[in-house]
Amino acid sequence: MVRSLLTATAAVLLLTPSLCQAAKVKVWQQNAPGQFEKAQFKQAVVTSEGALRLSRQLRPLTGLDAAHVWDVVEDRDGNLFVATGDDGKVFKITPDGKSSVVYTAEDSQVLCLALAADGAVYAGTGPTGRIVRIDAKGAQVVCATEESYIWCLAVDAASRSIFAGTGPKGRVYRIAPEGKPTVFYTTKQEHVLCLALGTGGAVYAGTDKNGLIYRIDAKGKGFVLYNSPQSEIRTLLVTPEAVYAGTSSPNARRRPGSSGSIALNDGAPFSPGSSARPTSVKTSAGKPPSDEAPAATNSSALLDAREGSRSGSGPASSPPSSGENSVYRIAPDGTVREIFREKGLVLSLMKQGSRLYVGTGMDGQLFEVDENTRERTEIARLDHGQILRLCRRHDGSVVIGTGDPGKLYVLEDKFAAKGAVVSEVLDAKIISKWGALRWQPDTPAGTTLSVAARSGNVAEPDETWSDWSAEQADAQQATIVAPAARFLQYRVTLATTKPDATPALHNLSLRYMTTNQAPEVSSIDVPDLDVPNSDKDNPKKLRLKWTASDPNDDELTYALYVRKEGWQNWVQLEDALDKKEYEWDTTTTPSGIYQLKIVASDRKDNADEDALTAERISIPFPVAHTPPTVTLKVANMENDAAVVEASANDPLVRLTSASFAVNGKKWTNVFPTDGLFDSKSETFKFKTETLKPGTYVIVLRVKDAAGNVGSGDVVFNVKSK
Repeated sequence: MVRSLLTATAAVLLLTPSLCQAAKVKVWQQNAPGQFEKAQFKQAVVTSEGALRLSRQLRPLTGLDAAHVWDVVEDRDGNLFVATGDDGKVFKITPDGKSSVVYTAEDSQVLCLALAADGAVYAGTGPTGRIVRIDAKGAQVVCATEESYIWCLAVDAASRSIFAGTGPKGRVYRIAPEGKPTVFYTTKQEHVLCLALGTGGAVYAGTDKNGLIYRIDAKGKGFVLYNSPQSEIRTLLVTPEAVYAGTSSPNARRRPGSSGSIALNDGAPFSPGSSARPTSVKTSAGKPPSDEAPAATNSSALLDAREGSRSGSGPASSPPSSGENSVYRIAPDGTVREIFREKGLVLSLMKQGSRLYVGTGMDGQLFEVDENTRERTEIARLDHGQILRLCRRHDGSVVIGTGDPGKLYVLEDKFAAKGAVVSEVLDAKIISKWGALRWQPDTPAGTTLSVAARSGNVAEPDETWSDWSAEQADAQQATIVAPAARFLQYRVTLATTKPDATPALHNLSLRYMTTNQAPEVSSIDVPDLDVPNSDKDNPKKLRLKWTASDPNDDELTYALYVRKEGWQNWVQLEDALDKKEYEWDTTTTPSGIYQLKIVASDRKDNADEDALTAERISIPFPVAHTPPTVTLKVANMENDAAVVEASANDPLVRLTSASFAVNGKKWTNVFPTDGLFDSKSETFKFKTETLKPGTYVIVLRVKDAAGNVGSGDVVFNVKSK
């Protein structure tokens, strides 16, 4: 399935619009690699500094009828042998480019190759785990292991033994020259995905499940050289200076049904570039193998589980997130340094002089890495697919084997003649006018670059979008020539007539001005004095709040007005307020039912003739200064105590508390006859303490929600018996 970089899902913010202060002019800046993650590249790349330039030329080597090229080796005569799937074939390509099939497996996949000193080529297959020898006499099965997959092969020239990394039991086999297989080492992992030979008969093995790299000595004694944060070691490269390991844990950007997986003869999903393994496979006879491969392992969970036991020799940078993979450099003293990290799968490694090449998927990018500085540069990119294999030929050229589809390319030491980068769709959120287009050009003699644009009002470009504009080549005077719209897309075209030179575009910026739209006041929050409010220390000062927004992100100011029930006009409280709250001191305002009006204006960011306003009126709310009215009477005497009946009424707000005092002594709280202060009118019935004969005055004090206090009194006599 063709991968589209335009619709790749990366967990990442790509555009950072920054607001210029001059009249709503905004700018999209494109000056970092991450800002091109959703762009579509054709014969072009983005450098580690965020510049766009032409990619190195990838010349098709020959046509192959294959879905994936899993491995490539070159014999001493310059012939290439190519292991492929999904039809399980090994191709031979002569130096003059002629292609032929030298082996067709009963299995659907030929997963790996190894070249022997006598010129023979060994091939490993899946899903029945066979090893095949291919030479001038033809092809014959050397051995049929008890495993499902032969993921990798290595030939020891001294002993003429073959080492095979297998799955799903995580074993390394040694096959004697006569073809007898023995288990050389059991890793206790699920799959041994890659092997490399070192000095002194050492065998290095990379595994999945826990992301372990083993060093196994000639006697079969294993030692874990490194435990990576990622769950899968996909490729190993051993040099006299160091061991390099590339990881390939599942990529979060892979979509369901993407072409990163292929199908075995039973239709089970399969991807040597990820931790996903078939849940069931069948042999050519239709029988299941002895063991089924376990389900994929969650690399993040494994990282957490291993954190306490890992040695301190790992990289000092932050741990990789889900879907990020790395290249680690392991020095002879065992120290480990991360020299590369990418949101994708590291599928192949090759070293040429001081340059380390890293082939990745699922976006088919080839990187060149300076291991001393960790600087990396993308030098080539496929239109789609994965770079599964890098093979350096005897003449120094580099052959690239790809998957999805299976092709062979030669990496040439020259730039593509022409390339283009089509941006993701940029969203201005509202209809906008397009302005200046600026970039910093680097155009050596013989090179050119230009930028075109188009616009539309649907998120996915279709026939309703405008045509691409004329190419803009003046980096200091260019403008975006496209109709006013919400969405914009640009295209950078790069070209050269000199194979050793490429143009480069740095610091692209696109300016636009949104069509002014009115602000919106979405809500007003006014105090409800009938609701208990424990934070209201002074109920005479009302805290007014509101919410407002502007589609253009203009800065807003607010005017506040109030109107009492019965008034014809609004009275202004405040003008040009830049906050969304206001404390209104109502002590000089008459009692009554009021409404608040908020008027929002975007004048600060617009000329008078363009400025727009919006307003909203609140629900009615009271301003209360009138105290409650209180009446009371002594209903009767009970056991020398006065029984008092009373009522209280407030014109605007509910009553909140009441207390009485006899002859000016202590105040005693009383409650309404229904037990609740929940209305503007309440009745009370309470009894005093035992009273001696004499004259008494009882005062009942009642408070309302606005803090007003009203009182009433009654004078009565208690007679002697």
